[in-house]
Order: sequence, then C-alpha cells, then structure tokens
Amino acid sequence: MDTKEPHHEELEGNKNTEIVQVDDQTSIFEPTGASMGRLRLRCVMFSLCLASFLSALDVTIVATALPTIAKEVNASTAKYAWIGSAYTLSTTASVPIWAQLSNIFGRKPIIMLANLAFLGGSLICGLTKSVGLLIGGRVVQGLGSGGCLIMVTVIIGDMFEVKDRAKYYGLTGIVWAISSSFGPILGGVFTQTIGWRWCFLINLPFDGLSLGVLFFALKSQTKTIPIMDGLKSLDWIGSLLIIGGTVCFLYGLEVGASDQRPWASAMVICLLVFGVVILGLFILYEARFATNPLIPGRILSSRTNCASISVLCLHSLVFISYDYFLPLYFQVVLGFNAIISGVCLLVLVVPLSAFTMSTGWYVRRKGDYQSPIWIGTCFMTLGTGLFISLGSGIDWPKIIIFQIIVGIGAGPLFQSPMIALQSHVKQVDIAAAMSASSFMRSLCSSISIVIGSVLLQKTLHGGKLTLGSDDGADKNIGKTLSVKNSASALSTMWIFYCAMCGAMTLASLFIKKMPAHKAARDRGSKDVSEKA
Repeated sequence: MDTKEPHHEELEGNKNTEIVQVDDQTSIFEPTGASMGRLRLRCVMFSLCLASFLSALDVTIVATALPTIAKEVNASTAKYAWIGSAYTLSTTASVPIWAQLSNIFGRKPIIMLANLAFLGGSLICGLTKSVGLLIGGRVVQGLGSGGCLIMVTVIIGDMFEVKDRAKYYGLTGIVWAISSSFGPILGGVFTQTIGWRWCFLINLPFDGLSLGVLFFALKSQTKTIPIMDGLKSLDWIGSLLIIGGTVCFLYGLEVGASDQRPWASAMVICLLVFGVVILGLFILYEARFATNPLIPGRILSSRTNCASISVLCLHSLVFISYDYFLPLYFQVVLGFNAIISGVCLLVLVVPLSAFTMSTGWYVRRKGDYQSPIWIGTCFMTLGTGLFISLGSGIDWPKIIIFQIIVGIGAGPLFQSPMIALQSHVKQVDIAAAMSASSFMRSLCSSISIVIGSVLLQKTLHGGKLTLGSDDGADKNIGKTLSVKNSASALSTMWIFYCAMCGAMTLASLFIKKMPAHKAARDRGSKDVSEKA
C-alpha cells in the first residue's frame, strides 16, 4: 500500500547523510530492461544466453576428446590433467576481478572484453600444435569465461526487478545444464569426425555473434567512476591473495590426484598448506583492512545470505559430478561410446530443463522461493543416493528413473537460491553478492572434479578407470574385474556426493522468506502489468 516503503528501507538506523546516498543508489540501479523494447530485450538475452552456453560448453566438451588431444600434442600425464584444469582454475580465480572491474568501467565494456578474451583463447587452442600453448590458450579461455559468467548474472540483476529475475535466471540455468550435458556429446562427435580442434574453433562464429549483438543492443546505464580513481579503488592485494591461494590449493589437489607426486610429498603438502594459509590471509585482509573488499562482509552477515550461498555452492559441487562422472560410468562400466554416453544424459537434461523453467514461472507468480529450494534439495539428495546402487550391468529402469529424479531436484536450484540471496541484499550490493556466490560456486566446481577423481583413485588403490588388459587369455577376466572395480569405485564416490546433498538440504532450512516490502512491491508491479 505504501509505495514509499522500499525507497526508505535503508534509512533505518541512519540519518540525514544516508538519504542522499540511498537516492543516488536507486537512481543508479534503475532496471535497464524497462527502457528496452521487446525485440532489443530478446536480442540481449539471446546474446547473454549464448555467452553462457559457450562458457559452460567448454567445461565439459574436452572430456571425451582429451585422450586424442593428448596423443596429438604429445602431452605428458601432468600436462594432460592441466588441459582441462587450466580452464576451470582461471575461471574461478578471475570471477571477483571481473565484477569489480564492471563497477569501475561499466557492464558493457567488461562483458565485451570478456567475450574477446574467450574468443582469443578459443582461437589459440584451435590452432596450437604444442601442449604448452594449448594450456595457455585454455587459461585465456577461462579468464574470458569467468567474465562472461559473472557478467551475465550481474547484467540480468541490473535489467530486471526481483520478481522477473527468476524467469531469466531460470533460462540461463537451462542453458547451462543443456550445454554442460551436450559438451561430452559434441566432443565425441567432433573427435570422431572433423577433428578435436573444432571443440574450440566452433566457439568463434557463435562468440562473434554474441559480441556483435551485445555491442549494438545492450544498454549500460550504471554509473561509473574515473579510470584512475577506479584503478586505485580496486582491491589489488585481495585479488592477488585470492588468486594465489586458489591456484596453490587446487594445484596441490591436482598434483596429488594425478599421481605426479605422493600425497605425503613435500610439494603436495606445501601447496595445500600454503593455499589454505593464503586464503585465510585473504579472509583476514578483506574483513579487517580492505577499504573496497571483493566480497563485502555485510553480504555474509545475514543467515539467509550464508544459507543461500551454501546451497548454490553445494549444488554446483554436486551437479558438475553428473556431467563428468555419469559419462565415465556409461563409457567405462557399461561400455557405451562417447556419443551414446552423451545421449544418455538427455534423460537428466529434459526434466532438469522443464523444472528449471517451471520454477522460474512459479517464483515469479507466487514470490515463494523456499518451496522449490526444499523440494529440489530433497529430490537431488534422493537421486544422488540412488546412484550408489548403479552396478556393472546395463539396467535401463535404474539409469532412466534415477536421472529423472536428479533432474527434478537439480533444476529448481539453479535460480531459486540466487533469488533468495538477491532478495536479502541491497540493490547496490547485487554485483558484489553475485561475484561472491559465482566465485565460490566456480571454486566448488573446480574442487569437485578433483575430489571425485581422488576418491576413485583411492578406491581403485592407484589403478585407472580402464577396461582392463587386452593381452592373451586374461583379456575377458581382466575386463570383468576392471568393470566391477570401477563400478564399486563410482559407488563409493556417489556416497560422498550424497553426503554433500544432505548438507545442502540442511542449509536450505535456514533460508527465510522474501522480505515483506519486496513481496508487496512485486505484487503491486504484477497487478499493474496485468491491468495494462
């Protein structure tokens, strides 16, 4: 009833000096999508979804192509692991920096720069003939991907009110899920037909299209500050600490998991210890000394915000395992080829896409994100737990039903916790909140792949996920034993991911409802739009 209420929500506990600041903030973050025509809005969303699609695609597209790539560029075991990991590590480390730069230089220049970096990295990877240059190209690709992913989230937050964001975040969630699932399929198809280089070259025309549409269609009305002032305000120390700590810790996990060094070796222990210490110094510096922190402490001061970020992180940690380890199960245990194993993932993608989109519609209509979060976490926990029972034989009812249950659970969790987080932060903190959550989600995805691989190697006692020996009369026996051992190792790994789903379900219980003033404003906006 009182339309002034949201405008004055930040005045509690503050006096005259805060009034000017709040007015300025609300003018800066006026939704930019309201001033766009329908066609222009669709063009912008198309280009944002295309950028997300390509960024997510390159996480998994090399999974089925890696053996062929490693053979052609003469990659050692150590460098083999880094062809995939260099991308996720650079993506993880760069996310907070891109968000901060967008506050200084504006959204449009930064997302275009990120697109250019991704395009350049793809070109390097597609043309390279050496493993070192390939890894360097993957690093550049990852830097661009980190910028694209966080900027898509931030720009949607700038363009739409909270009530409309669920629909558009749901759309990007579907795009992410489909591209991640189709990655192994496309990687297998390209490798078996026109060559592995097209895993990277395919990005060029589509990323160029996204870049061109953004240049002509995207409006950037966020207020910026002078370049020198912006560069001085950038949290350089925090950036170096978070990048250094992340790379040290994840590199230590990679070295230990890939058997380059024993886990008890000085190199692995030092990398892990120094990584944890540097990340601890980052937290201390951000909390006590940083004047313009990358992750403002006020964002984590709310129980709902912490719970929402926890659900987002654990969802990312578990979901990436479906993309990486289900194809591994289909190929190694069941004997499917790369293309068929990718097609099997469609059983998960279809319900996931349907429930992601329907959840966006539900949240937009009802303003209730709690129910989808609770239902999603329960179903995801149930489905992941059922994966533990997958055996060494082909059991189609299990393969289909278990993936459907997981899809129903994972779908609502792409956007609902994000809406919960945005509903409990000030509009001026949207970019910082999305940066914090995106960085932590990306970090969890990077760690998840390594932890899953470590658990597999631990269960196999240092063995490999292969189909066994091909020598002489022991071929069939070796193959049978290897398949059973691999199935057992994957079951042990799914126990860990089921436990993470349980923790995610517990965290979801601490998420509060949408604040009353925002729910009232959204209902008022919906009534106006319906009357119009």
